[in-house]
Amino acid sequence: MIGQPTSLDIALAFTKAWTSQDMDAAARYVDDDVVFDGPSNGARPYLDALTKLAGSVKVLKMIGVYGKDDQALLMYDLHTRQEDTLTCVKCLTVRDGKIVSDRLTLDSFKLRYAQDANA
Repeated sequence: MIGQPTSLDIALAFTKAWTSQDMDAAARYVDDDVVFDGPSNGARPYLDALTKLAGSVKVLKMIGVYGKDDQALLMYDLHTRQEDTLTCVKCLTVRDGKIVSDRLTLDSFKLRYAQDANA
């Protein structure tokens, strides 16, 4: 790669690292004060949650990617051992080579269905 990595380069490298359970590599892309649009703010809780999820990933199939300036948008199907396939969209904000914000949207139908079936 010539020059500085783009926000999309960083987002893709980060995603490849955590889905292959290389959490040390994934952590190198995460800012200490990362904000996750969910229950895990700060690098340690965020990476701990990703570590749990990474252990259940069978395959990630990228559907589409887009990057501009300091943001990258990734849409993918995440095939897991427990929930089969989750369709996810992540909007990652990158500053100085680190992910400072992760906004995740996913199709939660299968999660809700599984919870209802177990109730």
